[in-house]
Amino acid sequence: MGMLSKKWMGAFFVAIVLLLVVETFIYIHYSGKQSEALKITFVLDTDSSLDYENLKDGAENAALDSNCIIDFITGDKVESVNADEIVMVENSGLSSSIGSIKVGDYNLAKDLADYMVINSSCDKILIVSSGEKQHMADIVDGLTVTMENAGRNIEYRPLSTDTKKLYQSMYNLEQSGFFDCVIAIDADSIEAAVEANNRTNRFVEIYGVDNSSESVYYLDIGALGALAYKDEYSMAYVTVRELLKDKNIETYAKGKLYYFIADRQSMYSEDYEKALFPFAK
Repeated sequence: MGMLSKKWMGAFFVAIVLLLVVETFIYIHYSGKQSEALKITFVLDTDSSLDYENLKDGAENAALDSNCIIDFITGDKVESVNADEIVMVENSGLSSSIGSIKVGDYNLAKDLADYMVINSSCDKILIVSSGEKQHMADIVDGLTVTMENAGRNIEYRPLSTDTKKLYQSMYNLEQSGFFDCVIAIDADSIEAAVEANNRTNRFVEIYGVDNSSESVYYLDIGALGALAYKDEYSMAYVTVRELLKDKNIETYAKGKLYYFIADRQSMYSEDYEKALFPFAK
């Protein structure tokens, strides 16, 4: 009887040891899987490190306190990407395995033109850009159609990509008296228009379409009447949270337009400030 008892005790001990070994193996294996960070790489359609500032902030803030690594590369390096998820970024639009978030450029431009019709009496309007950019065609169309329907005179002139020539052309146009309003649709043409306005004897109203911090600065000091701004911060934030399978993000994202028309009065409102000044978050 004593011998049988010892055998049972030995078998019980062996079973306990085996159970602990199995549980330890499962725990280590599961923990290892859990510790593997999700790597998300954004492939940008630009070579400039200054572009997509707000998009980058939105993606990185969305990954805070999550087991996630965010990386940004340019399109020419896409073949060498080693990531769990890839987000393609083109003309401020984002595409990933879960879908896409894009801003309708025509609607953005239409809303800016509607704002101007209500808030400005300008009748001789010039649209300018630094070079002729095909991806801006919808912006030009949205501005032109809306203004013409409102009975305003408007035309589009793509200017030089050379900084010196751009600045001189912009000065000549504003000084000519042929236009009382300029809508600049990229960062370089906005800067050239503001600089020319500081040099000429005439005052020309300036409006902009751009997402750079420099354009936000011009709006803040009153150099721009209004700025049409794509909310790249929220676009990237929502994309990352969706890839991390955050169920709460659906409520946040529902119905968002991902763009707005800001002026000096509205730019510090709660919703706009978050997008215009990401460094203040």
